[in-house]
Formats: sequence, C-alpha cells, structure tokens
Amino acid sequence: MLPVLDTLTEDHAAVYDRQLRVWGVEVQRRLIEAKVLIIGLGGLAAEIAKNIVLAGVGTVALVDDTAASSAAPGNFLVEPEASAGKSVAEASAVTLQAMNPLIAVRVERGPPSASALLSPAGLQPEGGATDQVGPQVSDSPGGPTAEDLRSLVSRYDTVVACGLPLREVAALDDLCRQLGKQLFAGEVRGASSFAFVDLGPRHVYTVKGDPEEKVAEYRSFREVMKADLKNVNKRTHPLYLTLRACWEFEEAHCRPAGGPADVAEVQAFAQRLTSATPAGNTAAAMKALIPEALVEGFVLDGAAVAPGSAPDQVQEAAQPLGELAPVCAVVGGAVANNVLRAVSHCNPPLRNFFCYSYLARDGLGVEECF
Repeated sequence: MLPVLDTLTEDHAAVYDRQLRVWGVEVQRRLIEAKVLIIGLGGLAAEIAKNIVLAGVGTVALVDDTAASSAAPGNFLVEPEASAGKSVAEASAVTLQAMNPLIAVRVERGPPSASALLSPAGLQPEGGATDQVGPQVSDSPGGPTAEDLRSLVSRYDTVVACGLPLREVAALDDLCRQLGKQLFAGEVRGASSFAFVDLGPRHVYTVKGDPEEKVAEYRSFREVMKADLKNVNKRTHPLYLTLRACWEFEEAHCRPAGGPADVAEVQAFAQRLTSATPAGNTAAAMKALIPEALVEGFVLDGAAVAPGSAPDQVQEAAQPLGELAPVCAVVGGAVANNVLRAVSHCNPPLRNFFCYSYLARDGLGVEECF
C-alpha cells in the first residue's frame, strides 16, 4: 500500500500545480491515496483510465487478459508496435505509467468480465499484485473464481467495469455492496452510452466552501432495474427504458441481447415497459418515451462490442458501430470526473445513471436517479 502522505512532495506540487489551485492539498492527497480497479479495457475504459491517471489517482489496477493483438479498436492505450506478446492490460499499463510516473499502475490477471460471480465454477486463482511503483503483473495463470474476484475487489476502494453484460454488472454491484466498495459500470454502444454509479447506501461528501458534511444515498443496480415505472415521464432519458428492456431480455435468456434476431424481442419488452408508465398511454407517447431506432441501434451495436460475441452474430448486424470514439470521450470524461469526486469525497457525484445518446435529447448527457 502506498504510504499515507503527511505532505505532498515537490514532484507532486509541480505535476499537480493546477489541480492544487482548484481543489486544494487535502483533495489531492485523497486522490493519491485512492486505489481504483478497472475491469475491461475498451475505448470507454481507456478514456476513464487516462483521465484518472493524469489527475493523480495513486493506484490504478487493470484487468483484461485479452491479447493486445485483439484489443478493442477504441483502446488508444495499446500501441501495436510495442505490444507483441502482451495482454491488453499489460500494454495499457505501460502507456498509463508513462503518462504519470508518480502513480502505481498494476496488472491483475483475469478476463474482462465478472462472469465468475454468476456461476460456482471458476478458474484458477490469480496471484497477488505488488505495491511497487510501475507496471506490476501477478504471476499466476488463469483467471479468478468468484472467491478470487471477491479477494481482488476487496483490495481496492473503487471498481470501474466497462462493457459487462447487465447481469454481470448486477452481480458485481452486489459484491461491491457486500464489501463496502464503490462501483462505476458503463458501456458504449455506437451512438449511445450509459454509466451506472453505486457509492453505497450512504456516501458522505463535502462541497468546497461549505464545512458541513452532506450525504447521498444510492440504490443497487437490481433495485434501479426494478424501480417503479410511475417515476418515468417524458423527461426521462429513453436510454433508461432501453436498458430496462435489455435487462429483462438477459434475465429471460441468461445472455445479452445482440444481433438482429434479438431486436424484436427487446422492442417488445420496451413496449411493455413504456405502456406501464403514466406517460405511455398512447402509441405516439410510447414512441416519444423510447424511439424504436434507439432500441434497435443499442441492441445491434451490442453485438459488435460484447465480449465473446459470435462472429456470425456481429456480421449479421447492419453495420454495427461498436464503440465510437467521440462517445467514449464524452462519457469517459464524465465518469472519470465522478470517480475523482467519489474517491475524494469532494462535491456531489452522479447518482444512479448517466445516459448519453446523440439519437436522443439533442445529444445532451442526462443524470437519472431512481
């Protein structure tokens, strides 16, 4: 573990000079002492990792055993000419460490998933990571079982998971709640993206200039996916109901929706959900609440980015967009900023969801709390 800092060093003061002027020494100290685990390293995770590393989060650990040669196109941290024989996590760690030599970048063994939490059958335990500054790689083969993943999460303050199926997000959120850890989970699917935040039942924070502590309460992912639909109205971002429809599909089929064959069923779930809202009492109102094009695009683009998607499933999709770099940049910046707020306990963080799509709400990001 990095030592608790009584004072910042001259190097810290030089590198973080602008930040120190904005949020002060105490907040920067909390960032340096924070430990963040990132699971899954696509384009969205790369943006988040870059931003929190440059801000000075003291320990950033990466989990993604995918071969660097198969890295997601949006992961700009992987440099092809220098990544031969490396995993995505190893290649990304080298780039991140070069961005900020003052922090510790670790590599933890494991696949970019939380699937071990859905089944009692797991892989071989992963080895422990060291606390030395610089990219560190645990040396045990295989990926984590459910118990190994529990042990891994327990060593960090905050977990950032990108690109996971919704059922895995729910299972990982359950684990983080049990261990008292913060969770940020998100995904970019073409023109649309979401981020879910759970900082526990009671998150305490302060606002600059106000010494009084404030409290934000959070619901679990499962609770938010089952929230009373009477709270949904025409101002609710349509991506929320789209996620609810995809969640119901996963609950019914134990797999994510992806590809043309699943679009109709997800749309049927979406129509049933919208008809149960106070505002969805007519066909026109239902289309306003959740446009069919948004649902279709979200499902089809899911086939392009979902881990383990069958090649024919991806090819059948009508020109799936995958992770669009501009969307990753917008949402990655918003998530990273709120990771910094969460670990520093300074300023109010997002509650529940951040929804973004340039197909809805004029391309504005919207916070939704249920």
